[in-house]
Amino acid sequence: MAGKSTMDRFIQKNPLAVMTRCIAQSLMGAKLDEVFEQNRSQQYDDTIKFSTVAISMAEIALGTVKNRYQAYRKYKDQLQTSAVAYYGKLNRTEPAISEAVVRYSAEQAAALQAHLDFQVWDVLPGYRCFSLDGNHLQKTQKRLKETRGLCAAPLPGTVVGRFDHQTGLFDQAYLLEDGHAQEATVLDRVLDDLAAKDLVIADRHFCIVQFLLKLAARCGFFVIRQHGRLKGKLLGKRKYVGQIDSGTVYEQALEISDGEQTLVVRRVTVELDEPTRDGDREIHVLSNVPVEDADAATLAQLYRDRWEIENAFYLLTMTLNCETPANCYPRCALFQFCMAMFAYNSRQVLLAALYAEHEQEAVEAMSQYQVALDIVSPMDGMLTAIPEQEWKALTPRRADGIAKFLRNVSRHVDVPS
Repeated sequence: MAGKSTMDRFIQKNPLAVMTRCIAQSLMGAKLDEVFEQNRSQQYDDTIKFSTVAISMAEIALGTVKNRYQAYRKYKDQLQTSAVAYYGKLNRTEPAISEAVVRYSAEQAAALQAHLDFQVWDVLPGYRCFSLDGNHLQKTQKRLKETRGLCAAPLPGTVVGRFDHQTGLFDQAYLLEDGHAQEATVLDRVLDDLAAKDLVIADRHFCIVQFLLKLAARCGFFVIRQHGRLKGKLLGKRKYVGQIDSGTVYEQALEISDGEQTLVVRRVTVELDEPTRDGDREIHVLSNVPVEDADAATLAQLYRDRWEIENAFYLLTMTLNCETPANCYPRCALFQFCMAMFAYNSRQVLLAALYAEHEQEAVEAMSQYQVALDIVSPMDGMLTAIPEQEWKALTPRRADGIAKFLRNVSRHVDVPS
């Protein structure tokens, strides 16, 4: 069979591209139309299927096409509409739909990880740990007509991402069409998505008394850096705890309040051996995790684990196209960012398949930039050489079959020795 021999050659020479196409196909498809239907408010897809629009934006996020015009040209036959209608569909994508796409991708990616025997990280026994971080989309080269007379360039939007430390996936996105809005605007929505024994790890931008009190009242937990504006009332004496690799750890009780509501939290101080990039010689981390569940040194280390979401946002910027300079429409820009999160979650499935067949240290030593190149460079040739119908005939549809296929292909990946 000619198609199989072609597939075998791509598996030998470009295994990462083959794996990425397989993962993307398993996460995409008609199910995205169901996601659209369940979360839409005013939009409809009688003419242009949302799944096709999403796939076209995923190609921009992956870098296989450069912009919306190239995406339209590539999917013109499937879209069966004009470029103006296609752009209009993108520019009106409701934030609730974009957010739902991220949730859907995390659910599907986690299911594939399970079939790949991926061992979720036990960050703090008994707790589900999540990090929060925000990203203001950068100003664009093009401007909406209403803003062309302004000197300052309005920002297209703001994204607050929730990162699941157990799976290494973005499992929630909170979108704001106001690019100048504070991340704290979404905190009530964040609370609604948390359950008992969920632990939030965040930087000082999220250190707001009302949020901490509400989270504790819902049996939730936090490890959040203290903001300079939050003073509180120190109780007792500061106690020396010990040394960690970044400095000396101390602990003291702190009472915070908002009117009649009060809460006594643990204030963990780390006197740093080296100052932060902002010049801080010490940091203070607030937490309500009981001491029997985590000592002060563990809490300090948990706060340092927040680098994982920062690294994820860095990868969105450096190896995926989460933002396009010409994209000035807020809803379209936010949708593109969410599709980059979708692509990131797909990449995490690829890593799970590599972990299943290679040593963890070797996989972690791989250059993420080179991985991105090895995925993007051969993709157009593979799409041409193996059309969609042939691809479907050569690859499995069920999750267990997909996992087996990914493991077989991953054996051909040359990881550092």
